[in-house]
Amino acid sequence: MPISKLGLRCLGLRCLGLRYIAPMVLGGVGFAMSTAAMLGSARADWPGLLGPFRNGHADSKAQVPNQLPEKPRIRWQLDAGQGYAGAAIRDGQVALFQRDGKQDVLRLVSLTDGKEIWSAAFPAVYQQGIDSDKGPRCVPQIVDDAVLAYSAAGTLYCVSRSDGKRRWVRELRKEFAAEDGYFGAGSTPLVVDSSVIVNVGGRKKGGVVAVRLSDGKNLWQSTDADASYASPIVIDGAKDGGKSEQAGTVVVPTRYVTYGLEPKTGSVQWQIPFGQRGPTVNAATPIACGTGQLFLTSSYGLGFVIARLPAGPKDPISIEKKGDAISSQYASPVSFGTSIFGADGREDGGWPSYKCMDSETGEMVWSEAGMPICHSIALDGTAALDGTAALDGTAAGTSGETGTSGEGGRGEDAKPRILLIGINGKIWLLPATRDGFQPLSKTVLPEGVYRALPALSENSLVVRTSGGSNATWTCFEW
Repeated sequence: MPISKLGLRCLGLRCLGLRYIAPMVLGGVGFAMSTAAMLGSARADWPGLLGPFRNGHADSKAQVPNQLPEKPRIRWQLDAGQGYAGAAIRDGQVALFQRDGKQDVLRLVSLTDGKEIWSAAFPAVYQQGIDSDKGPRCVPQIVDDAVLAYSAAGTLYCVSRSDGKRRWVRELRKEFAAEDGYFGAGSTPLVVDSSVIVNVGGRKKGGVVAVRLSDGKNLWQSTDADASYASPIVIDGAKDGGKSEQAGTVVVPTRYVTYGLEPKTGSVQWQIPFGQRGPTVNAATPIACGTGQLFLTSSYGLGFVIARLPAGPKDPISIEKKGDAISSQYASPVSFGTSIFGADGREDGGWPSYKCMDSETGEMVWSEAGMPICHSIALDGTAALDGTAALDGTAAGTSGETGTSGEGGRGEDAKPRILLIGINGKIWLLPATRDGFQPLSKTVLPEGVYRALPALSENSLVVRTSGGSNATWTCFEW
């Protein structure tokens, strides 16, 4: 099915992605869904990286009470082996990806009780970079009748969702002579309609490669860029008077340059220098904010860049703001209109904080010091196909009425909120306002390091601890 402009818009300016790395570790990366897959379920799914819209915004039917329980109830718990990949959830099924000894194991289990539906094992050949953990870094993606997984060695697997049988395999990093980098493969493949787009980091135009979703065959190759640990996304052009001549652009944040590529051919539309040599990484995935703005952020002295997206295919991209209000090492922020909320600082040095900033001015609105690095899940309380909501509780693109929260109804729970999951297991629920850090409630998970990206579906939160022999997958319910 061809990508419509509406489909691109849903995947685009307000439906972008995030990614993630930690000091000496890389966290969950995943895949963006095709339009059909994104809109195809009636449940509050989290089918891949950063949820149903690839921008950290949960489905409107996700159920998070304003008063979090003092101790979330454990529904099930499983061994997590090695790795930093978070979970993917669709139709009551959870995809889990981990390393067990000499095998990378992809499993599908029941969200209700954690019982295994099937398991698929592949040779684990990644040998280790700076981090001692050799497991996968990428969140699997459930796309209609298939499950995709990208290993730390840079091998892309596609298996049948019904039984886990292998459909095709591509050893992309090996095929294109890509280097392992600091942590192995960690940039998230992106599914756009019938293609899978991967920042491989290879040579001879193997920087970014698109393969066919049905059989894994090459579609195009573009650039000689090194791979980053941030993920590609797809966007529309900027909207002038609600119109745009640009059919869509794949934004690929590579090691040193962020590219805008034409999705069907891979031709370069524009590029922004963002990155620097030395012991640095780009790891937080770009997000959309404001009207036609693109937000890039990194730590290691880079800070942030806010760019104005081209209104048409022949127009240039322009840098509007630079600064350091939010300099994220690996946790991707979320946006509500011109308000950006996200973790600032590094886990391995300095003093992390959580901040709100304005994308129009580039200025910090408020900052909460003494916070751990936090993953952000945006709760719009509305049918968030455009991925944002106004700070008064009105979804962008709606008639202005306070949004309904799916089956949750109207009221306080329908106002924009943010669920923060700290890597130390502390959780806060706060209103998405410019009035400061004022949590509605908070709770704490069992002791562990929660670097992997969390997954929220209906009233269930699936998280993963990592490191050591006690790493676990745990499904909590409110």
